[in-house]
Amino acid sequence: MAGDDRDQPTVSTPPAPRCRHLRHAGMYVFTDGSGAPTHDGYDSTTYWCLKTMKGFGPDDDTVGAADCSRPDRSCYESS
Repeated sequence: MAGDDRDQPTVSTPPAPRCRHLRHAGMYVFTDGSGAPTHDGYDSTTYWCLKTMKGFGPDDDTVGAADCSRPDRSCYESS
């Protein structure tokens, strides 16, 4: 059928790297190093910003894996 977009492949843009000031407790825990993939649909990790040491960044927006992968934030610094 002409004009049907269902046959077109979906192209997704990879997420930007996380801000270098984003931290979570898992960064400080020794693991087996298996690198097993995580499920990104639900993230119960508690994050904080090294600049504020709180769950909010210097721009007063929340911190998290997705929140701190946005280069358009005024406080974002790539690693």
